[in-house]
Parts: sequence; C-alpha cells; structure tokens
Amino acid sequence: MATRDAVFLAAAEAFSAHGFDGVSVDAIAARAHVNKAMIYYHFDDKLALYREVVRDMLRAIGARVQGIAETPEPADRKVSAFVAGLVDLTGERPWFPTIMIREIAEGAPRLDVETLGLIRHVFVTFGGLLAEGQAAGLFRPVNPVLAYMSTLGPLMFNAARERAAAQSGRGHLPMFAEVPRADLVRHMQEATLRMLSKERE
Repeated sequence: MATRDAVFLAAAEAFSAHGFDGVSVDAIAARAHVNKAMIYYHFDDKLALYREVVRDMLRAIGARVQGIAETPEPADRKVSAFVAGLVDLTGERPWFPTIMIREIAEGAPRLDVETLGLIRHVFVTFGGLLAEGQAAGLFRPVNPVLAYMSTLGPLMFNAARERAAAQSGRGHLPMFAEVPRADLVRHMQEATLRMLSKERE
C-alpha cells in the first residue's frame, strides 16, 4: 500500500473510532507504520487530513448521484439507484458515517467552504431527482431537506449500528443482529419511494 493511502486509511479509522480531538498525528503515524514526517509530506496538518477523509466520501457520493441523474431512467429508478449507491459507498468506507454523525452533532466546526460545497452538490443533485419525479407525476411535493434526511439518516445510522455491533460480546443482542446488504437496500428503497409516493397526498 502506498504511504499516502496507508496514512489516509489509518486516519479514517482513527477519526471514526475516537473523533478528531481524540486522535493525534503521532497515533496516526503509529497506526500507519510511517514516520510522522511522512504525514506532513502528504497533508498540511491533521485538520487537512481529516477534511480529506470527509471529502473523499462526499466526492464519491457526488459522482455517483451525478451519474445517476444523467441517465435516461425515470426518477423513481434514479432514486432507487441512489439509495443502492449509498449502501455500497458506506460499505466501502465504513468509517464515514461515524465521522459525519459526530461532526454534525458538534455543529460541523471542521467543515470548510470546499467540503460544504461538496455536500451542497449532493443535496442539490438529489433535489433535482425529486423535482424531476414531481414534474413527471411520480412524486408528491416534499420538503427536499426532510426527504434528504429521511433517505440518508437511516443509512448513516445503520452503518454506525453495524460498527457498534462489530464489538465483541454483542452478537446476542437483537439490535445488533446482522442485516444482509440486499435486505437493507430493498427496505430503504421501498421506504424512500413510499415517502415520495403521490398516494400519500
């Protein structure tokens, strides 16, 4: 693994487990098995490294939803594809939900203009899918902020739940039972489309 990738992964896992303030550059270096100077070679400081971890996921989500928006599929299928894509991406980057939940809960003090711009891109593109569905008579009018939270929120919380369930000695607890990916995707697609359905008007 390249040094930058090793540092990135070590930082992502450490920030997810302990939060920004609970992680030192020395701890990241030790976890990545690199000299601390190598971290500063690739990243300006700990905050820059943290922001890159967050931006990496946001870029991936933004590219996924943009690609979906540009397809000729009807809006309901696009929304379903967006949900499936989110499940895939949180599976690929299991550290992100915990980091983002904590960051938002703290008032997002470390999200700068560039990072917030990435969040805006995802939200605006998702909102475009809603508007497209409403124009086509597939979706009822909804508040895009609430629809966005209703779609992302459960997926983020479930990813955090899975991380908690991975701790030893918790397998017997129903709350931490394993949920197959296919079941999660299907459930969230159905829940999201029911929320948007004109039949609820």
